[in-house]
Amino acid sequence: MRPSKIILPVVLILGCIVLAACNFPIPDQPTQNERELELTRAAQTVSAQLTQQAIENLLTRTPTDTNGNDEPGRTPTPGEDPTPGDGTPTPVDCDRVRFVADVTYPDNVRVDLGEVFQKTWKLQNIGSCTWTSGYSIVFVRGDAMGAPASVPLTDSNIAPNENVEVSVTLTAPEVSGTYQGHWMLRNPAGQIFGLGAQKEGTFWVKVRVAPPPGISYDFIARSPFVQWIASGDGSQYILPFGGPEDNPDGVAMLKQNFRLEDGSMKDIALLTAPRQTADGKISGVFESYTVEDGDYFRATLGFKENCSVGKVVFQLQYQEGNNTYTMAEWKKTCDGTPINVERNLISLKGKTVQFVLTVLADGSVDEDLAAWVSARIER
Repeated sequence: MRPSKIILPVVLILGCIVLAACNFPIPDQPTQNERELELTRAAQTVSAQLTQQAIENLLTRTPTDTNGNDEPGRTPTPGEDPTPGDGTPTPVDCDRVRFVADVTYPDNVRVDLGEVFQKTWKLQNIGSCTWTSGYSIVFVRGDAMGAPASVPLTDSNIAPNENVEVSVTLTAPEVSGTYQGHWMLRNPAGQIFGLGAQKEGTFWVKVRVAPPPGISYDFIARSPFVQWIASGDGSQYILPFGGPEDNPDGVAMLKQNFRLEDGSMKDIALLTAPRQTADGKISGVFESYTVEDGDYFRATLGFKENCSVGKVVFQLQYQEGNNTYTMAEWKKTCDGTPINVERNLISLKGKTVQFVLTVLADGSVDEDLAAWVSARIER
């Protein structure tokens, strides 16, 4: 009987243990939302690690040039192509051009219906090849205005970094409006190139074509009736109007059927020549004139035909009270090309002044027989 007494307590103890184990808490299983939250947190952690790595890469990587090639941090100088990876500058293109200035007829200058005029540009050779007589400028689009399809760029050699002036003769249309013609360059191989990094840009002529406006003051018609003063060599005197052309003391006269240095014929011109001294000067002082809104001074300036060494300075001046002011001046040599000039008089609007036409000797006085053609104030 003793063994059974021992077994019974043991059984009771084991039963209690089993019952107690059944009452221990069982860990909860994660819900679907909790699983998704854990995945989101893990993704954010990975993203943050990747972002930090990208920042570190940007801070430590080698600079890259505009072509996507690794570059050791140097900045190309103006006019030089980016260097390749070995640091050697890339050679400049053979044919490249830069626009410098409009020498004549800047944008929107007015020209008469049917007027023949010469447009001149200044261009710079910024390529590595010398421009020769084999280069030309070519019309590419817009309004040709009677121009040839191409014009030689130069009759000499224009080395890299040198400038050249090139001209084309145009004829204004017979219909009013704004006209614009675009031009580029062509090399001896027939390849066309222009301005800018892509060599696709053009240079152009842009003018306003309109009928001649009303003339409010005609300097040519009034020139015989005003005072002309010649000076130089420390003295001055009133010069009789009417010539002769070879008067060494100065010239002021009208000439009909006058032929300019380019061979063009004019109905009438005012011929002037300074006194034949190193500082020679001739001035015509015109009557009082009240300037109004829209007034412009316009004229064609040049030399008589067959000139050879003429060189003067034309001046448009005005007197107000006892003072004389210079509004504009134009240097002119006997180069076979008269110039058309224009000056807005808006700064004198409402004032009554006396305009003065002056010609100064610019160095030698030989053949300084200078001509004012169609000198007038237009409104």
